[in-house]
Amino acid sequence: MKLRFAPSPTGYLHVGGARTAIFNLLHARHYGGKMLLRIEDTDVERSRQHHAEQIVNSLQWLGIEWDEGPIYQSDRLARYRERAEELVSHGNAYRCYCTVEELEAERLAAERAGVAYRYSGRCRTLTVAASNEPYVIRFKVERGSIDFHDLIRGDVHFEGELLDDFVLLRSDGHPTYHLSVVVDDIDMAITHVARGDDHLSNTPKHILLFRAFGVEPPIFAHLPLILGSDRKRLSKRTGATSAEEYRDMGIVPQALFNFLTLLGWSPGGDREIFSKSEAAAIFDLSDVNKAPAIFDEEKLLWMNGQYLMRMSPEEIYPHLVPFLPNPAPAYELLALIELHQKRARTLREMAEQMRYYFADDVAVEYEDDAVRKHLKGEELADRLRELHDTLAAIKPFDVVSAEAALRKLAEQHNIGAGKLIHPLRLALTGRAVSPPVFDVAAVLGKERTLRRLSRLIDQVPQLTAP
Repeated sequence: MKLRFAPSPTGYLHVGGARTAIFNLLHARHYGGKMLLRIEDTDVERSRQHHAEQIVNSLQWLGIEWDEGPIYQSDRLARYRERAEELVSHGNAYRCYCTVEELEAERLAAERAGVAYRYSGRCRTLTVAASNEPYVIRFKVERGSIDFHDLIRGDVHFEGELLDDFVLLRSDGHPTYHLSVVVDDIDMAITHVARGDDHLSNTPKHILLFRAFGVEPPIFAHLPLILGSDRKRLSKRTGATSAEEYRDMGIVPQALFNFLTLLGWSPGGDREIFSKSEAAAIFDLSDVNKAPAIFDEEKLLWMNGQYLMRMSPEEIYPHLVPFLPNPAPAYELLALIELHQKRARTLREMAEQMRYYFADDVAVEYEDDAVRKHLKGEELADRLRELHDTLAAIKPFDVVSAEAALRKLAEQHNIGAGKLIHPLRLALTGRAVSPPVFDVAAVLGKERTLRRLSRLIDQVPQLTAP
């Protein structure tokens, strides 16, 4: 068994394309087959090399491995021309010398007559070539029904007489999608073609081409559309549309892979979190739903949060680095990551929550609401000085010792521990909400904790001034 993912490099990797790649990979892995990556870049006007590189990078980031490729169609132009001429020689295709103006005239005539336009086929019967005149090569579509079984849609039927004599080779010598994809699928021994159902109308043409080349068509599986929250085709209006955008939002690749796998397929039961290998063990294209899938971004954020909670700090670190203002070595940040990994839904959120760690100790910004709520009482500055001295005397400086010392001091003054905990949190993070403050102090270390607390003590008069 051999499948392929064959994107056109006309933009970033769309999440629909990413799902197609995932489904191809999982089906291949389930049956011990292979997957090939093919870059379909024969559209000279729209294809860009940098988009091809971005697609490859996005696939690698997502954890989609291929066994062959990437193969670029632009390297195989001579092969497409050779096979097009072969069809001409066997009577399955012909050279068409009609000009753009002549074809437009035919189209306008069809519109005036109120009928669907189809090429008249007048070049089908030419016996003498027009010397030095540009031409395209068209496939000679014969009448008759075209039937095939789709793994997702079931039995599909098309009427051959509704098809045009479609172009295989353009006048500039470049192949159309129809020719290049079929020639490649034959040469690369593709057994299964899983692609979006926007290609369904192309499939009867491709089946005719396979048969003209004397080859049995592969097994097809046309994947349903992905719709946005508005039940319309996924677009930038309802959310991000490319894998790169979700990476930049702070989604980890394992979560996006898991989420996209569930768009149109289910492992059964209530289970929603699973690894790539666990999905491959049970995935089959024939189990994909016919109905369009809904892209629920809120669910993706929830799922990403689940992954962040379950990953080790060592696993999170390389994904988090691009979001940090001043990346530090892993050994310095692992404890900090552990503090925040259950409090954020995205890497970007986590980096924002960790901002206090990277701030200059003498320039921590205090939230106005936290200042108004927690900096109260005439004795506040004196109590914070006592807290500073108490923490300075702790050896070793750790979570347990720091908490015990603060609570003992609060008890001596007959006040609730919160009267000291909240100002300490404000001093260390500038915020009213954070991970447990003693954990924060331990991560910052004794020296930085005392320096930040001293700065708040100095700022109390002006922060509490009416």
